Amino acid sequence: MMALNILAVAIGVGLFFTLLLSQALGLAAGGLVVPGYMALQLTNPMNIALTLTAALVTFLIVRTIASFAIIYGRRQTIIMILTGYLIAGFLDIFLANLVSWVNLQMVGGTGEAEAQVAALESNFMMTIIETKLVGYIIPGLIAIWFDRQGVLQTLCGLAVTAVLVRLALIVIMPEALANYEASQAFQMPGW
Repeated sequence: MMALNILAVAIGVGLFFTLLLSQALGLAAGGLVVPGYMALQLTNPMNIALTLTAALVTFLIVRTIASFAIIYGRRQTIIMILTGYLIAGFLDIFLANLVSWVNLQMVGGTGEAEAQVAALESNFMMTIIETKLVGYIIPGLIAIWFDRQGVLQTLCGLAVTAVLVRLALIVIMPEALANYEASQAFQMPGW
């Protein structure tokens, strides 16, 4: 049997549900490929929260720049994607530095080694260490739709579409989805 790339299938199913949502309710889901990416991250709410935060910051920065400069059309689209890319890069660097700092604290600390390992293994710290953005251009794509149709409408459309894509993936290819999630669980940034 031919192995299908789970991301490609998620994006394809996301395109289908985005079309249905836009035709039925007139809502966009934050870009054509975004629901597929978000559907694969629904079990990682911190990743989604960080990506949506980067999108909101991108939207606010470009909106602030637009109050001083004339930004519209293609220029606005490119600036949104570029700003989202830069913010995602800065957040990625910040998280990598946080992981490095935690590693140095464990090695160079003066306290009990067992206490330091226990602190590192706390649920909150592990969640922070495992958090990553959902792609570099995704925040910019979401920010574009924040500007076009509003933040709440975009978030609602994205939530509905991502959940529908996730449910479709569970039905269509449960083993591939389980394998994808297992492979993602073993990717520890900075280690």
